[in-house]
Amino acid sequence: MLKSAFLLVILLFAYLANAQNQEDSLSVNTDVNLSTESGYTHFTKRAAILSAVIPGAGQIYNEIGYRKIPQKKHRAWWKVPIIYGGLGACGYYFYQNNKFAYLTKKEFLFREENSGAILDQRFVDYPVDASDTTHRVFSLINGYKVDGVTIPGFDKYANRRDLFLFGFVGIWALNVIEAYVDAHFVTFDVSEDLTMSFSPTILANRQPGLSLRLDFN
Repeated sequence: MLKSAFLLVILLFAYLANAQNQEDSLSVNTDVNLSTESGYTHFTKRAAILSAVIPGAGQIYNEIGYRKIPQKKHRAWWKVPIIYGGLGACGYYFYQNNKFAYLTKKEFLFREENSGAILDQRFVDYPVDASDTTHRVFSLINGYKVDGVTIPGFDKYANRRDLFLFGFVGIWALNVIEAYVDAHFVTFDVSEDLTMSFSPTILANRQPGLSLRLDFN
């Protein structure tokens, strides 16, 4: 699982690096599409690369772009605390579950090799099968239930560890994608001014009629 997550990160960086090279070679077209009347140019792939290197950096780059354009009410800075909140939560729970996965496995192997002796008092309540003479405390692996509450063992801790690892990588990837998509809207002209007008016109069959026109100003 860990190798798969790291492979995803490496592939993401490789893709963004290649995208940046393509942007440099096609900078003329990019400048034409994303230049404002003030001469400011916002690079979409740069926002993605910044967020890939430092989560939230692309959002800050987009925020700077929004502030350079008059009458732009959209903001991007508020996404940064959400990104770090998600990464922080996933990182914390990954650490906790990884720690207890290691400790339960270590306790299991210790008891097996030392005639059931207890290594860590935190696991003293894990039940032992009375008919088991191998001292293999399987509740350390499978977990157990007491009063309807499930006490996790190695398997549960390991599954949670992998889940939060992929959650961490997923949030990082979404942070990159969001920065890239939002960067397209920095210099995209989306005006809130909408006018609607009616006017007389001549239809195709040379009959008088009424036309409806919507103007985005």
